[in-house]
Amino acid sequence: MNAPTTSTFVSSVVVQPLVVAVSSLVLSSLMSYEISGQLDWRPITICVTSDILAVGIDHLKDQEVIMNAWGATVMKRFAPLFQLGRTFMALNALLLVITLLQSPPKAVFLTASFAVPAFLWATPLDFQRIGAGLKRFIWSNYDQDVEYDSPKSNKPLIIKEVPGMKAIFDGTIRGCGMPLIIQSVLQVSWQSAHNPPPWTIMETIIWSTVNRICYCIMTDVRDYNDDIQTGIPTIPVLLGSPLKVRLILTVVQAAVMVAFLHNPFIVASSCFAIALVWILGKDSPKVYFRFSLHSQSIFIVIYAVMSALSLL
Repeated sequence: MNAPTTSTFVSSVVVQPLVVAVSSLVLSSLMSYEISGQLDWRPITICVTSDILAVGIDHLKDQEVIMNAWGATVMKRFAPLFQLGRTFMALNALLLVITLLQSPPKAVFLTASFAVPAFLWATPLDFQRIGAGLKRFIWSNYDQDVEYDSPKSNKPLIIKEVPGMKAIFDGTIRGCGMPLIIQSVLQVSWQSAHNPPPWTIMETIIWSTVNRICYCIMTDVRDYNDDIQTGIPTIPVLLGSPLKVRLILTVVQAAVMVAFLHNPFIVASSCFAIALVWILGKDSPKVYFRFSLHSQSIFIVIYAVMSALSLL
């Protein structure tokens, strides 16, 4: 394990969440425009700050584990950076709360529904202990002395360690959660959606869901050797070959491309994503995988520029 540095900490806790949030900024802007024909700051802010918090808190926990492994001296040296990270998260949380206060109650409920699983992503969940705690709480209201069997020590469930769950969660939250939150804030019916050509909101939902799922699986291809050594059962590890994963991702992206041939931006994005599937690998620098992360954003920005210049 390489010694922790200030740059790696800042990159993990601040830079990477911001990079991920840029993709949410671009996609939520497109969806807001598709649904209502305008850019509303509230749903965009909710999506961006939620992304920063979900990724940032997860990375902050990871950094804490790393620092603890190096001992109290290193932990003390990085204490100011941890304070910086917590302040950064707190400011985003404050901005999220302020935005939610300006939004309808339905938007608050939907945001919580999609955000809670993301925040529990790396949290060990011991359902036996949770059940025992709930039972103890319920019976305590009746002032009865009840004997409880001490919960057996089973291995807690960690969502992100379940094969495929990262991709499914991320794809569902991004592809389905984002438009639901945006629609709830804007309070526009789906039937009256703006849907500027060549876009439709349903196509964007499908495209976004598939794109993010494929990206998450690609990051597992990147970590293939490490996951084998540590025994993490990712999809590439279970399939036993990154080549099989590449073939599957190519077929999936090609299917999306064929389904939406009328939209040149989705077609171009799918072609770009397919190219990255075969270009990027376990030996590629991690920073290059950000192109895969932004395989949507790039072409949405191109659409926005062309639209602004009346080139469409």
